[in-house]
Amino acid sequence: MVILAGYQEAINKLSNAEVAFVGRLTSVTPSLSICSTPPVNHYTLKFENELQPLKGSIATIYEFHYEQKMTGEQILNIRDTLDPTNNIKAPQPGQLYVAILHADNNTIETLIGIEKSDVPLLQTSTK
Repeated sequence: MVILAGYQEAINKLSNAEVAFVGRLTSVTPSLSICSTPPVNHYTLKFENELQPLKGSIATIYEFHYEQKMTGEQILNIRDTLDPTNNIKAPQPGQLYVAILHADNNTIETLIGIEKSDVPLLQTSTK
């Protein structure tokens, strides 16, 4: 899944989410990528200790798993430009994200970059 951005994307995805929170990313650790088609990048993401729940219940876990699958368009673009980092937006420490989790574990299903000013609006809209 590519990283989405913006308040409206967050609202759209939160409507179907069971468990979601807002948090500032503090650490990104790339894990071993699986050689597959399309390629999949794996990350371990650590967030600040003050996660703000938007939906569902969040345990006191601050480390989550996230995988990023490239799309066919990204693969073609990489082959054309010979730049393996082209169009791949990895999670960035310091960025504020809405994270939507799989309900049964600590794996992030969707990651959405937002601004600090979006947080009160998101909290109001998910109540």
